[in-house]
Amino acid sequence: MSSLEEYKLANTRKASILQVGGFRPTGHFLASHFGQTPVALPGEEWPVFQKRPMLCICQLNLTAAPFVPESLKDIALITFFVDAEMILREESNGGDWCLRAYKTLDKLTQLAAPNEAPKLQRGFECRWEVREDYPVYDDPDVVELDGFDSSDIHLDNVHCTKVGGYASNIQSEPWWSYRHHPAVPRYCFQIDGEDKVNLRWGDCGTVYLARGTAPGFEDDWFLDWQCY
Repeated sequence: MSSLEEYKLANTRKASILQVGGFRPTGHFLASHFGQTPVALPGEEWPVFQKRPMLCICQLNLTAAPFVPESLKDIALITFFVDAEMILREESNGGDWCLRAYKTLDKLTQLAAPNEAPKLQRGFECRWEVREDYPVYDDPDVVELDGFDSSDIHLDNVHCTKVGGYASNIQSEPWWSYRHHPAVPRYCFQIDGEDKVNLRWGDCGTVYLARGTAPGFEDDWFLDWQCY
């Protein structure tokens, strides 16, 4: 095995990527989707920010994903909402964005949107596909091999909505990689812009989601987003 092959192997991770539309939908209310009706537990209400209903971005059914990273193995389904202005100033969950993580599909039911709730231009069911993923050059988790110069090596990072793999950094590594935080957040998944539903994060941007790993912070979620 060559040094390049060893380097590539050392930096390979699996990721589950989302195919948005392009197939016959199942119509199942627990299916992964962008811009359709999300689920919630009985008694949960539609999230709001400054008294405004939030925009439902997506629902991710991880039980259907062919690969789930260890950091999400205890999560069955995620719903993600943002303030309609989509500025996303806050790093922690519960302000201008809302991530709800469910550890079981039991008792989940469709959550009716308020009449005034914003919507994506179109909604599509999604399905999963497993891919091999590689880090961008400045990823803090890049594994360097003794005696191998990787300065001119650029591996193929899968830049799309995905669970696991590596973050598709645009400007730099996410803030939790270079700033101390007591929760010790770690990247889990990212939500890319999706043309089919007219979803854009600034200029070709991406939203990165992390989960707390320190004891007592495992149910805390954190966000960074970058664009060109």
